[in-house]
Amino acid sequence: MAVYVTLIKWTDQGRAKTSSLPDRVEQVDKRLADLGAHSIGNWMTMGQYDQIAVFEAPDDETVAKLAVIVAERGNAITETLRAWTMDEVRALLS
Repeated sequence: MAVYVTLIKWTDQGRAKTSSLPDRVEQVDKRLADLGAHSIGNWMTMGQYDQIAVFEAPDDETVAKLAVIVAERGNAITETLRAWTMDEVRALLS
C-alpha cells in the first residue's frame, strides 16, 4: 500500500477539544480501517503543525474520502503528502 503523511493544523474548534484528541485519533484510525487503510502513527507536534499522521492506503481515492471526513468535522485543516520509500524511488528512476 502507498504511504501518506498528513500535516495537521487545528482550527479554533479543534484547539477547544484538545483534551479529547486521543479519542478523536482513535475514531479516525477506525475510519481508516473501515476504508481499507492502516495507521502507522499519529503525533502531536510543536512548530508550524499541531499534529502529524502517517498511514497506508490502497489509493488516492481512499485518502480523498478520509480528507473529506476530517474536513466535515471542522477540527483541523490538513495537507496530505504521498510518500515514497527509497526502494520505490529506485524503481521509479529505473
